Amino acid sequence: MAAVALGLTACTATVAGTASRGGPADLEAALSVPVPGLRPVDPPPPPWQLCTTAPGTRAPRLDPALGEPVAAGHADEGTTLYAYAWATSAPMVAEAILDQAETEAPDCASAPPSADADPGARIARSVDDWTGSGWTGVTIRTEVPGPAPAVGETRLVRSDEVVVLVVATGAEPDLGRVVDDHLVAVAERLR
Repeated sequence: MAAVALGLTACTATVAGTASRGGPADLEAALSVPVPGLRPVDPPPPPWQLCTTAPGTRAPRLDPALGEPVAAGHADEGTTLYAYAWATSAPMVAEAILDQAETEAPDCASAPPSADADPGARIARSVDDWTGSGWTGVTIRTEVPGPAPAVGETRLVRSDEVVVLVVATGAEPDLGRVVDDHLVAVAERLR
């Protein structure tokens, strides 16, 4: 039986064979779809840790064997959306990456309040399965209400052998729709 790489390494060892130099030739073009209202920007390196967790709980991490992603960034004054994509060697590898994420991501809900949050701010973090436009995966959403509200959404999804990580931040409560629309557009370009 062939070894299948697990994409997150919080409790597992890295297994070779996760990333593939092959894969969709149009992955870069698919990821760079325009985002209405946002301008293209250079994205930072991918966040290899999906979230912060409570002390003593290891945070889910992307497997370094995924290698360097194709990346795209979009921003305006108060919103950022960074997308990272990898073509794995086979659909079952991408599935294993997401299975591991879905197992470990609930620990993200245990995160303590951020050190830079306003005193008394009630930070809410949720972790949910997500499916749409041919993608399946997990969403980690953080909301900070108050006079300076903030929303953050990290979504790790897969379709066939492609794995996409979207990290978005902003003040809009409807930030999830921006991520949804972006993933719809990426999926259409990959078809």
